[in-house]
This record gives sequence, structure tokens and C-alpha cells, in this order.
Amino acid sequence: MRSRRVDAAAWGYFFLVSLWLTWPLLPRMTTALSSSPDSLLNAWALGWSFHILPRDPLSLFDANIFFPRPDTLAYSEHLFGIILLVWPIFAVTGNVPLAYNVAVLSSFALSGIGMYLLVREITGCRWAALASGTIFLAAPYRFGHVLQLQLLTLQWFPFVFWSALRFLREGRSRQLAGIAVFSLLQALSCNYYMVYLSLAVILFGLVLAVYGREHLSRRKVVLLSLGAASVTALCLPFLLPYARNRERGFYRRYEDVVYYSASARDYFTPSRFNRPPYARWLPSQTRSERALLPGLGAFALALVGVFVGRGRDRLFWLFCIVLSATAVVLSLGPELRWGDAVLPLPYRFFYRHLPGFDSIRVPARISVLALFGIAVLAGLGAAALVSRWKTPFAIGLLGLLLFEYRTYSLESTFPEAPAASTAQLWLAQEKAKGAVLVLPIYEGQEIIHESLAMYQSMAHFQPLVNGYSGWWPNDYWELVGRLRHFPTARSLRFLLERAPVRYIVVHYDRMPELRRRELERGMERYRESMPVVFRRGDEAVYEIRKPGDPS
Repeated sequence: MRSRRVDAAAWGYFFLVSLWLTWPLLPRMTTALSSSPDSLLNAWALGWSFHILPRDPLSLFDANIFFPRPDTLAYSEHLFGIILLVWPIFAVTGNVPLAYNVAVLSSFALSGIGMYLLVREITGCRWAALASGTIFLAAPYRFGHVLQLQLLTLQWFPFVFWSALRFLREGRSRQLAGIAVFSLLQALSCNYYMVYLSLAVILFGLVLAVYGREHLSRRKVVLLSLGAASVTALCLPFLLPYARNRERGFYRRYEDVVYYSASARDYFTPSRFNRPPYARWLPSQTRSERALLPGLGAFALALVGVFVGRGRDRLFWLFCIVLSATAVVLSLGPELRWGDAVLPLPYRFFYRHLPGFDSIRVPARISVLALFGIAVLAGLGAAALVSRWKTPFAIGLLGLLLFEYRTYSLESTFPEAPAASTAQLWLAQEKAKGAVLVLPIYEGQEIIHESLAMYQSMAHFQPLVNGYSGWWPNDYWELVGRLRHFPTARSLRFLLERAPVRYIVVHYDRMPELRRRELERGMERYRESMPVVFRRGDEAVYEIRKPGDPS
């Protein structure tokens, strides 16, 4: 009974640390949402899934952006694992920002709890488990990606291996079910992490086959194989739309993969997203993708764990060393440049030959596996130290970790969600049916601004010509170029041929004054075939009417 109370107190600790590190998210749970394009994209993806799954689940991937193209949800992350977690919140409240923020906050707390359970199972030391959970919860990597919900959702990794360790020790069916459920939640929350989890499981299987055969039996091998096959089969429907888009040309360019690779220096450079006491004397890492230092405290504990951890659990000790080393090497990307020389690295083979890796733009993100391994090794090191210096040392250790992981204020990270568009609300109130084009439509790097139109389209979820995502088809840029001087007879004809549109929503306040005057004059010329049906301030809705349509 006492052990349960201690575990409950530990879980409460992780929730309190999560609230502290993400403050002021808690008092803004129902209203906060960053206007960053990735946050709006992910909020829209949640909203689309909440909308379509009860109505037409088979149309999940045919989302309402980039109309009339299919499989547009698969231009980025589908977030289905996150949707399963927060669906009850949305079902009760109908509040997308609240569901989004519950997912954010729970990703922190559950990361700590999952690592606590794993390290407690490995070491039997709850103080060591608290230290490992703190490292996995609060590492700078998380705060570099606090606006990217899918990358925050790494909490299921430790739950998978906690269930696996218990199954190897006890062989119960519920533990096998835990492996499958947590693997599905992780794989279906982020495509990057699906690939990384697969790699981690393969490495664990290899280490187990060589150094942990005493844990295996024919029954366990058969059950684990059946479980892996079941997880793969359940993931397959979510992979097929991405495979179809791959045939349409969706892959990551080799040059981009090289650019977004890590360097060895990134693992020793403090992140600007945290306030460690040593940051004032060292150069800081300003690129979120390369904020890979897990903390000097974590490094020190992990180093102790490397030297003394073998005696506590040889299997996980070796697995975490192999996993961390593999992740660091792969995070360096496909090549290493030394002056004019180019040294090919193992990631080049992965990119060219292994499924999934050619759709990954940022090799540096595989560092999450190194973070996982370092957190476990740190737990092994902490367990050895706590057994010698007891509780006062353990309390001081947690205090030092928390001091190192302090963050800057996240006040600007969690502002009020963008306001609804009155024009989009009017379309919803009128129950308008038909595709929508929002002007201005953005070109080049400015496409990030389309995320706001997507977010505001949640008012009605009618097909939207505009779009922003992790990838976009080449013919979309042709459409955007043709609409540069809309409306003209040629651009209108091209639009209706490529993307039959019924309504045009115009935000006049979002365009330069010269373009605004040009567009207003053009819409006035076409007032017979495109009458204004709604106007409030700088927002207007025009309806394209074909001959024979009722006035």
C-alpha cells in the first residue's frame, strides 16, 4: 500500500513539474493556441479528424485542403494516436484548443511517468526513476519543439519498453497487450517516431537475442511475433495514403536531409530554449532542430550508468548504450564533410534503401532515441549513487536537475487562439455548400500564412483550395501563379477547370493597398457572375454563379 502511495506521489510530482515548465498554459487551456504555422496546422488536423471520423471515417485522409486533390491529410502528420487520447475532451467540450493543450500538457507528464515506470522496473529504485523521468520530461529537445505537437508526443516510448520488460520477466498476456497498445499510440502519433520506434525495437530484439536469451521461450517469441504482426497490420491503413503520395512525388530531397542533419557539437551546446547556469559562458544553440544537449547532469549520471549499470540489468544497460550510439551516428545525417572531403555515413544507406527514411527531412530528430537511452543510463547511474549516499543525495540530485532544466517564460508561446473569420462563420451559418478559395493566396515561403485560412475553415470544413502542410504538389504552384492577377477571364476559367470553386473569401486587410484596389475593381467588373453575398469590414464573400443558377 505504501509503495502505491509513493508511486502516486511520484506521478503528482511529474504533473507539477509539467505545469511549472509550461506555465502559463494551465490557466489558458481553453483559449491558448500559438499562431505559428505548425501549431495551426496541427490544430486543424485535430479539428478535421474530430469532424470527419464520426461522419465518414473512410474519408479521413481526403481532408478539406488543397482541393480537389486526394490524400491531403497525408501531406503531413495525421495525429491519430493523439486524437484517440484527447477525443473524450473534445466530445465533452467541442473545444479544439482545449483538446490540443491537453495533448501538450499530458505529453510532458506522461513522458516522466513512463520513464519512471521503466527505470523503477529496471533498478528497483524510485529515486533513480524520478531522476530519469525528470530528464526525459524536461530535456531541452522538448522545448525546441513545443509548437510541434507530434514531436512532443514521445511519451509512449518508455511505456513500450516497460511493458516489454515486464512481459519478458512474467510472460502475461496483459503485458503483451500493453506492448501492442503503447506501440500503436506512439506509431500513430508521429510518423517520425513510428520509424524510430521500429528501429529501437529491432535493436532491442538483436540485443535480446544475443545477451538476453534467458528471458526468452518459444511461447514468448511466438506471442511477440504475433503482436508485432498485429501492430503492423493496424498501422498499414495509415501508411497507404503516404505510399500513394510517394508515387505522386512526395519525398525529401537529399540536400534538405543534409541541411537538417546534426553535428557532434550540437550534443554539447546549450539550447537557447532553457536557462542552464552554464549557458552564459558557452555559445547557445538557436536552431530548434539541433538543440540536442540533454543536460550536463543527465550526461554525468549516464556516464556513471555506463560504468556501473551492467550489474543491475545487463540487457537494458547494453541496449541503451547501443541505442544511444546508433541514434547519435544516424542523427549526423548521410555524410560528414571535412574540408573538401565527403565521408558517407550509415544514414545514407538508410535514406536510399530503407522504407520511411526518404520521407524524413530532419535526421537530427532521431536524437530522441539517444535521449531515451541516456535517461535510462542516468537512472542506472543514479541508482548506484543513491544506494551509497541515500535520500539526502537523491533530493539534492532532483533539485540540481530541475535547476538546470529551468525554461524561459512561455508567455508568448501560448497566446490567445487566432480569432475566427467572420466570412468563414457566415458560410457556416448559411450552411453554404461548395469549394472555397481564400484570397490572398500566398506564394513561395509565404505559404505558411495559409495555415490561418485552414484553421479558420474549421467553422464549416467545406473544401478549401488553399493549403499549407509538410509537402505540397507542384501543380499547386501553377494555380497560385495563375491567380496572381485574379480576377481575369483567363484566371477564372483556369480556376474553375482545376478546382471548381463556389465561394471566394477575400481578406482585404491582408494584402498591399495596390493589390487591394486592383482586386476590388476586378470583383466589381465581375459583379454579375461573382456577386458579393456577404461583406463586413475588410472581409467579403463572393459567390461564383454559373448561367442558370438562382440569384
